[in-house]
Amino acid sequence: MKMMMCKIDPFDDKSISTNLMLKNLSSSRAIFVMVILTITLLVLPLILPPLPPPPLMLLCVPVLLLILLVFLAFTPSQLPNYNVPITSL
Repeated sequence: MKMMMCKIDPFDDKSISTNLMLKNLSSSRAIFVMVILTITLLVLPLILPPLPPPPLMLLCVPVLLLILLVFLAFTPSQLPNYNVPITSL
């Protein structure tokens, strides 16, 4: 049984139009999702009852996470510093 190889030309007009259509479809789908998300964020607070405020310790969690991330960003790495000499070919 002989297998036939099909060569696909990426610069073919048909493939370019298909790629363009897929990009337009995905971008329109993303815009649709963002519009629905925006509408729900605007409408749900009007429908749902107000919630009680969270405990004070729960409000400190994002601040503590930020402090931890800043600390980790400015601490030096514990990995050894390997200097690799550059040799010309």
